[in-house]
Amino acid sequence: IISEIYTNLRSKQRYKSLPAVHFPESEDFFSHDYHELIGLIYDAVTSEHGFFPFLNRFIQIFHGHSASFAIYDTAENSLVGAWTVNIPDEALRFYSEHVSHQDVLVERAMSVYHQGECRFVASNLDLGPDVKRLRRDTRAEEWLESYGASEAAGAVAYMEGHYLNFFGVQRSPEQPAFSYEELTVFDGFLPHLHRAVGLYTRLMQKRCGDAVERLVLERFNRGIIICDASFRVAFRNAKAEEILAGNGGLRINDEGTLTAQGNESARQFAILLSSAVEASIARRELEDQVFNLEQGEQRITLVVTPLLGRTNADSTARGALVTLHDWSWNPEVNEELLRSLFDLTDAEAAVASELLNGQSLADIAQSSGRSRETVKYHLNSIFRKTRTRRQGELVSLLSRAGVSV
Repeated sequence: IISEIYTNLRSKQRYKSLPAVHFPESEDFFSHDYHELIGLIYDAVTSEHGFFPFLNRFIQIFHGHSASFAIYDTAENSLVGAWTVNIPDEALRFYSEHVSHQDVLVERAMSVYHQGECRFVASNLDLGPDVKRLRRDTRAEEWLESYGASEAAGAVAYMEGHYLNFFGVQRSPEQPAFSYEELTVFDGFLPHLHRAVGLYTRLMQKRCGDAVERLVLERFNRGIIICDASFRVAFRNAKAEEILAGNGGLRINDEGTLTAQGNESARQFAILLSSAVEASIARRELEDQVFNLEQGEQRITLVVTPLLGRTNADSTARGALVTLHDWSWNPEVNEELLRSLFDLTDAEAAVASELLNGQSLADIAQSSGRSRETVKYHLNSIFRKTRTRRQGELVSLLSRAGVSV
């Protein structure tokens, strides 16, 4: 992404649909301001403040009253959200409810865009002789006046599918109306906005996806470790940290790799992890692999799963997900949740709960006063309802389902 930004900054080519723009040579002040705004546009891609510094500086330089990046769903003909400067929440709510679905300025800008042009349009220049009636009938005039604005100009900054980003600028009655010469100057920013908004959108999708995934993993009531394709630990949640700190049988070494203690355990775990990483790289389905690690009185069950992601996604995520269950915690299992998730009977939920707490079939039979055959009957019914075949698969499923409290 950074490479693309620099490539775009160096490039003097415009999109084929964009007209060539010539800036007034007489305005000596403009060169510095122009390059400052271009810098703010590209800074927005990675800045925590996004496009707000650009919007603020734009209305300062060009004597605007307010500005916004409004996001529309063109399929639903509705406002999705907006970044605004000097537009109060009450005005934004009024716009969303009464104006957004019939904003004639946005419609005009989209019409121009679809005709192969990417340029600004203005309410006082491009809406024809019926502009006053249009503004009144669509309540746009009422909206502008509600927060002290009178005229508006805008352009399609970015469009992908039904996602539309509209850059709008407003002026107050005390400020001059927009001129064609000014709009030509504004047009010079559109190629840069198109690139930057596109990059920003893609980057935010990735960052937000990562953040949501990490938030979920942090709150997941199991130890979670993610190893990348080089077998280094890329992520571990707080519960995994707790398990690693309290159990000497598993550790992250100085090279950042996850290893089991003891020669035989280390070899077995390395094989399981290798299989999962290989399956992840090959995009090949592989059943969860269950590995029990005992260290003195402590026992940890590790469930190793390939990171496959979406088969049609251009994702670079390769590696393995390692779910840790420390039986020494002996967590209380929510049997009601077990019943509702898998349609288990009370007896089946009790058996599943004991299995999740590390009890063997013999232990369950003894503690419940049932025969081993009865417990096995319940277990087979659980296998059928959960679509598992072995105890390891069942423990893996229940552990990942988060049924402990």
